[in-house]
Amino acid sequence: MKKAFLAGCALLCLAALVPAAGCSKKVDLTDYVSEYRSDIYMGTEGDYSVFASVSFREYPYVADGNAGETQQLFEVTLSVPDNTKTYSIGFSYGNVSKQAELSFDSVMMVHTWSESLPAPTEKEIDLTITCEEEESEPVTVRAASVKTENVLSLGKLLETVSAQESERFSALTSEHTFLGELYVRLLSEADDCFYYIGLTDRNGKTFSMLCDAENGEVIATKEQQQ
Repeated sequence: MKKAFLAGCALLCLAALVPAAGCSKKVDLTDYVSEYRSDIYMGTEGDYSVFASVSFREYPYVADGNAGETQQLFEVTLSVPDNTKTYSIGFSYGNVSKQAELSFDSVMMVHTWSESLPAPTEKEIDLTITCEEEESEPVTVRAASVKTENVLSLGKLLETVSAQESERFSALTSEHTFLGELYVRLLSEADDCFYYIGLTDRNGKTFSMLCDAENGEVIATKEQQQ
């Protein structure tokens, strides 16, 4: 009888522990992402080429291992045959309609513009380019998304990559907190998609990874030397 009573008490204790164990929460790495470029739109018409990106990014932008507040961004980069002129763009998607003048980047030799806008869901966006100093007809470039349905979501990507680099990610995990920040950028090369992932610790040191965007395989790595 005594043994049965003790066994019953043990079962009750184990049952009480099960909910507590179920409450243990795994670190959600998406909470520590300071930049995520989720899509790229590209298009060319004659001598005019457009590269547009959709992302959210920390502001102010500081690689210090601490993820800060982020804002949604839509950015446009325009390559033109004559950089001595001023250009404007016009486009619309969803409930967004914009007209804007681009700024010239004398280092990269391109014209750029960015604004905090909601991410488009369209697969194609028409951008109309106007030259301020000419009365010629505007040029329309249709920019198409490079992202396919097979590209991993942010959460799945980080889950896959952290499993491959488990020691490195575990070293930056303390209880339910991740002691670093992540920069994730979608890349496109020859019709293939990749992800760049930068893992920055609290000392500002970054470990870079290039991954296959469809299966999350880490293809190459580089560690910042200090």
